[in-house]
Amino acid sequence: MFSMRSYDGLRENHGTKVSQTIDSPILVFDYFALSEIFSALFVVLLFGIIFYSWGLMFVILILVLGVGPVVRRRSNRGIYFHWPYRRFYMGLPGIVNPKGRRKFSD
Repeated sequence: MFSMRSYDGLRENHGTKVSQTIDSPILVFDYFALSEIFSALFVVLLFGIIFYSWGLMFVILILVLGVGPVVRRRSNRGIYFHWPYRRFYMGLPGIVNPKGRRKFSD
């Protein structure tokens, strides 16, 4: 009825090994990060469909899809998290960054 075949030989001869870890972010059109695409879809849903504010939607889309990738490419990783902490002197003590003499983040 059903025949079971072993594809081990085909896999060894014609297959390519793929690393299981992703060392670079997933990009769409080799420019936008996947998080930027989902942020843009959320902006369209919130301001284009629910609140129906087209002007505000276009302004936020320009920021998310226009300014965001430029800032991401020109800055180090974590710019969106580290910049407000340094500029506004924010400090959130907790498990990751306990309050005290030792400094665990910038």
